[in-house]
Amino acid sequence: MTAASTGARLTTGSTTLSDHVVSKLRADITSGVFAPSKKLAMKELRNRYAVGLSPLREALHRLTGEGHVKCTSQAGFSVPALSLEDLEDLTALRALVEEAAIRQAIARGGDVWEAGIVAAFHRLELQLRRKMDRFSGADEEAIRAYDQVHRAFHAAFFAGGVVSERLVALHCNLYDQAFRYRKTLHDKPYSPEQVLSVHRQLMEVVLSRDADAAVEALCAHLRSTRHATARFLARRSDAA
Repeated sequence: MTAASTGARLTTGSTTLSDHVVSKLRADITSGVFAPSKKLAMKELRNRYAVGLSPLREALHRLTGEGHVKCTSQAGFSVPALSLEDLEDLTALRALVEEAAIRQAIARGGDVWEAGIVAAFHRLELQLRRKMDRFSGADEEAIRAYDQVHRAFHAAFFAGGVVSERLVALHCNLYDQAFRYRKTLHDKPYSPEQVLSVHRQLMEVVLSRDADAAVEALCAHLRSTRHATARFLARRSDAA
């Protein structure tokens, strides 16, 4: 084996390890395994993900670029704090991205795109009706199952190649960042029927192919989540 081929193999191996850590660490941050503002200690992360220092540092810098990790010269790497200012900025950016994405999707989407949205809603409905009566943050298994189908439903609006890859990547990244905020809403039980009603209306507006109405519905959906989360942050601030 030549030196060049050895280097290529090592580079490929390192990239694979880095990708693995990026995926796992991103999921742990968004799901709350690592709490907001928590310092990300190298030794702890190396033990948790069974990787060396080089792929771990690469993963941390990639996640810093995505906004999932904060890096400062004094404190090193940490999980970003939750704040009203960050929530406002995130919501505004999501509105811009989702408006561009849904306009592309409606203009380009065909029968397969529509069927994908309907199927995703059906899976959301099955999850809520069959497995969840009323739920809260105390039932982590139910929450994880719900979040999986909920994410798939929203992703279906932009799936099937009807939206540019860059827009899809932006939507996924911002959705993951917003999940840390949205997860706080699981602390309070809420009605599956209400959840279904909200998402059914959203689906129907998108499938009507009225782009302006779809944009308004998506933005209103983002604002409602923003308002609920802001109330939680305000209560937490008052309690502190």
